[in-house]
Amino acid sequence: MISRNIMLSVLFWIAWISQGFAQKDAADPENTRISYYGGRIHYGSMIIHSRAIKDIGDAWPLGLELTLGKHNTSQRAWNACNCYPKSGVILGFWDFDKPDILGQGIEAKAFIEPVFGAGNNVSFSIRAGTGITWLTKPYDPLTNPYNFSYSTHIAFPLLLGVSADVRLSPKLKMNFGLIYNHISNGGLKEPNKGINWPTASLGIDFLPEGIYFPEREISDWRKDDASRMMTSAFLFGTAKQLNHEELEKYPIFGAEIRQSYRVSRLSSLGLGIEMLYDGSDREEISRQPDFDSDYKKIGLMAGHSFLLGRFTFTQMMAVYLYDPYKANDPVYQRYSLTYGFGKRFEAGVGLKAHRHVADFLDFRVGVRLFAKSPT
Repeated sequence: MISRNIMLSVLFWIAWISQGFAQKDAADPENTRISYYGGRIHYGSMIIHSRAIKDIGDAWPLGLELTLGKHNTSQRAWNACNCYPKSGVILGFWDFDKPDILGQGIEAKAFIEPVFGAGNNVSFSIRAGTGITWLTKPYDPLTNPYNFSYSTHIAFPLLLGVSADVRLSPKLKMNFGLIYNHISNGGLKEPNKGINWPTASLGIDFLPEGIYFPEREISDWRKDDASRMMTSAFLFGTAKQLNHEELEKYPIFGAEIRQSYRVSRLSSLGLGIEMLYDGSDREEISRQPDFDSDYKKIGLMAGHSFLLGRFTFTQMMAVYLYDPYKANDPVYQRYSLTYGFGKRFEAGVGLKAHRHVADFLDFRVGVRLFAKSPT
């Protein structure tokens, strides 16, 4: 039931974002969101970050993607990044080259992609995205005991990469990309070592209407946004299994306060602190009659955020300030992707990981306390 609810929520989120991409800029009566269609082929290799997944070390994943997107040429889009961003939905198929262990994956991802030098014959872009994946061969103690990478049919992909586009004609572009891909169920069910694989990609984009990129003045972001300091507060929650032999899930919830300092139009640096209640640790402690410890945790975080219009993609390194139980490594990573609503509110997803192993995926809401909207 939990997996079904998550699937429906994520599908609704993707559909809602995609609908937003299709709308025109109300301040610009011209058609500044040009539809395009694309295809990519990916080829890459696995990252072996744990002995538990050594059996997939010689795999070479192959991927095929169809992109349904919009390229925004409006003044408002330009003001957000001094660039012309693309956005849309990716529909993809992956063969992980280990059919008996990893099987295949079918996915749908929403993405945002700022493009720099879009009017030139050669342009460059940064692509980030997330969504939902259906995987065919989850872990099973009897039929698939060697798949420690994932244990649910439903999982959540993340991508981050760079691309170079070469204009072949007014309606046709070829692109070359380097992409880092990750799939995890966010710790909702064990085992969950995740799949991590970088790929090189080659693709074609077709613009039926052609596209014109107006030459615009490069603006000073410091004049657009007087407030370079921003304080944000988040509440988050999810559920997690204790181990891969038990199906019951235990609640996890917490709060985060983050202070960020904007250093460029697309980047900010930040410090944060999070307080975490981990129900799975509480259950594990309760099963040890001669042992007592606190299951709550406090972590200090520092890192970077990409400011992609109303999207914020954050990467943080963290260390526990308070963790009496010490169930995991003292250092961990925090990732989040949020969408801004109006000037104050945000909602999205977060991922907590120890090295390359996901601990849990959370759903979060937040409020900006002392800053203007980044758009």
